[in-house]
Amino acid sequence: MNEIYISYAWKDNNSESGKRREELVDQICDTLLAQNYKLIRDRDHLSLGKSIKQFMESIGRGNYVILVISDKYLKSEYCMFEAIEVIKSKEYEQRIFPIVLEDADIYSKEGQFYYINYWKQQKEKIEKIVNEDFQSDIYSAIHHISDKIIEISHQIDDFIFFIADKLSINPMKNFDGFINQLTSSIQDDAAKLRSNQNILVAGTGNYQLAPEIYLTAKHLGEKIAKYDYNLITGGWQGVDYVVAESFANQLALKNIPLSRKLTQVVVHGTQPIFRGGTLEYTEPGINEWLKCLQKADVVILLGGLGGTYETYLYAKQEKIPVIPIVCTNGDAKRVFDEILQDWNTQIMGNISITKFKSLNQYINNEMTAEDVVNDVMDIVNEIIFNQTVLKL
Repeated sequence: MNEIYISYAWKDNNSESGKRREELVDQICDTLLAQNYKLIRDRDHLSLGKSIKQFMESIGRGNYVILVISDKYLKSEYCMFEAIEVIKSKEYEQRIFPIVLEDADIYSKEGQFYYINYWKQQKEKIEKIVNEDFQSDIYSAIHHISDKIIEISHQIDDFIFFIADKLSINPMKNFDGFINQLTSSIQDDAAKLRSNQNILVAGTGNYQLAPEIYLTAKHLGEKIAKYDYNLITGGWQGVDYVVAESFANQLALKNIPLSRKLTQVVVHGTQPIFRGGTLEYTEPGINEWLKCLQKADVVILLGGLGGTYETYLYAKQEKIPVIPIVCTNGDAKRVFDEILQDWNTQIMGNISITKFKSLNQYINNEMTAEDVVNDVMDIVNEIIFNQTVLKL
């Protein structure tokens, strides 16, 4: 999810209804932009000199579409072509948020018939012009206009009946409710995107782990699986093993094949300590880090004795967000301190430094380890949301 389109009839600023419509769209745009959503407004987009046809076709492929429907909209060739492009897209029902203004009479049978008949008449008029004056020149502009109007006339009834039946909060009556309805839908869908997002976990590679590292790794594997992310490890003993085992156990409860969700990147001629998932082989050296990072959307660090710090350095070069669990000490503590010292250059979306500092907690039992992991995953979810939805 990464774009919200706003489609409305905007060449009407002189009438009172046109002014109110423009003010409403301005308010919606200002509110969504303040929350960092990616927004495309047809008026601003087209003012850049881009193709109207291409833009209207892109509307139909948009992630979410706000349709501000007025009487002028329902009679506009361009607006209705936008609308038709939208309903031609798969699963359009869940992506449309219509705002029906008071001058658009689509809730009565008389009003619905009026707009359907209006486009039937437009179709008849344009067909008469084409048949009488432009029969030979099938590539003329009038033929393109004719095709567009004919398509609208064929689809207008489906569009009107869909909009009339669609439940959407009217921002004229409840503006905050409309914004919350839209953003809640986006956030719900963003959660579904997690199944395509990859978390690389790196940390201490010893068989014997300190209690705080072991407990954190165990809960981290569970949470990554519960949130439906994919896991990447380097196949080592220690943190890699504990996270992978915990991750696999959780997936087993959900009856999800491990090979779909776990990738272990190991050097040619070796095998991962935890046996399972999909194996990918690489050359020793820098490729051990880079091949993992090429797949990663976020990196989480636990403890570490040198190699974990190198993971951070390569991730920084590759512009991948890194979350060090500071209370596991070692390289994670070193990275945490460095990130704080150079906060303004970090790729953390809109995560505040205060929220990041909150990771500096003490772990001494299962409960405190789970609390820390919950805070880590909150940050992961926010970063992923920023990457996939917001303009950050």
